Amino acid sequence: MENKRIGLSLSGGGARAFAHLGVLKVLEEQKIEISCISGTSMGAIIGAFWAKGYPSEEILQILKKIRFRKFLQWNWSKGILSSQKIYNFLKQYFPENSFKSLKMPLYVSCTDMKESKTVCFSSGKLIEPLVGSISVPGLMMPFNLKHYQLADGGMLENLPSGVLKGKCDYLIGVHSNPANKKNIKTLRQSLEKAFLITIANNTHHSKEICDLLIEPPKLSHYRFSDFKKATQLYEEGYLYSKKLLNNFVL
Repeated sequence: MENKRIGLSLSGGGARAFAHLGVLKVLEEQKIEISCISGTSMGAIIGAFWAKGYPSEEILQILKKIRFRKFLQWNWSKGILSSQKIYNFLKQYFPENSFKSLKMPLYVSCTDMKESKTVCFSSGKLIEPLVGSISVPGLMMPFNLKHYQLADGGMLENLPSGVLKGKCDYLIGVHSNPANKKNIKTLRQSLEKAFLITIANNTHHSKEICDLLIEPPKLSHYRFSDFKKATQLYEEGYLYSKKLLNNFVL
């Protein structure tokens, strides 16, 4: 079918989401045109850059240069990371601060802590929902926007594919959080595994409604905090999706 609309949904996953950029590189190489995109947490950030027109390799270089100590604040009642500093960083790349400035429709998924439900933004101000979507409880306070208190969208729906149903004819989901079956030996591993179990439950339906699911299994060997391994994560996403999308035809 000609002019078939392809939707793309990008999950959260901390550093693991750098694998999304490898997938985007393959889409660029294969000249697979995307009509709309959704994302949460880091997937929302990457999706916004791409929807703005930044190529995948440039996004990788921009995000690799981030030094999280620049976002630190020493106000424990307001969180370890500063929402304002993250906002200022994003303003450099999205000066219009508007969904209208993007080259394709983008849907940013967040968790509203007040109502304990998922909320999605696709119009109006852009940066505020992006900051809200990456506001991980324990690291950042919820971001106040209108009557919402926004936090990491991955808590309730780590792959926001449902919002694209009806807006596209073919839906590609990219999930960066495959679970592993390793024995737990440290408290850190226990916390990470608990988070993965939560994600597995809240993405079951989201994965099922995708026509194509891209979930590189080797990502299970990486931590959510492995930001220094951005290039390796990018390559994992690239190599895995290249096999799936080679000679992609609808």
